[in-house]
Amino acid sequence: MAFRFRLQAVQKVQEFQRDEEKRTLAELLTQQEELTQEETVLRQKLEETLRERAEWLQNGTLNGEINVSELQQFLQFESHLRQQLTTLTNTQKQLATQVEKQRDTLLTSEREVKKFEKLEEKQREQYQKSHPETH
Repeated sequence: MAFRFRLQAVQKVQEFQRDEEKRTLAELLTQQEELTQEETVLRQKLEETLRERAEWLQNGTLNGEINVSELQQFLQFESHLRQQLTTLTNTQKQLATQVEKQRDTLLTSEREVKKFEKLEEKQREQYQKSHPETH
């Protein structure tokens, strides 16, 4: 009679749960990377807009012509970009919290899987000691 780990079904459930936790963490990390890329794009747009406004103001003051309506458009667009960055930063903070919680959850799940692996190993060794003819 070969060794059979009686808690194998429970162990498989724990392994499945761990794998699900890994997938969830991978998804969260992907979202984090996407937000970081989005932040980079927004910051570049803001820098470009600030540079364009500075050039526009410099040219306008040299010529003695500053269109208030155009200046308002620049300022509104800058404000919109800053607002998007603020929203994005808040989302990043929330996601970072989720990532940390998910890492903790995954760590707990990993520990559970390890417990079952150690228990199986221990029971297998005990079985082999008590049944030396079967190995």
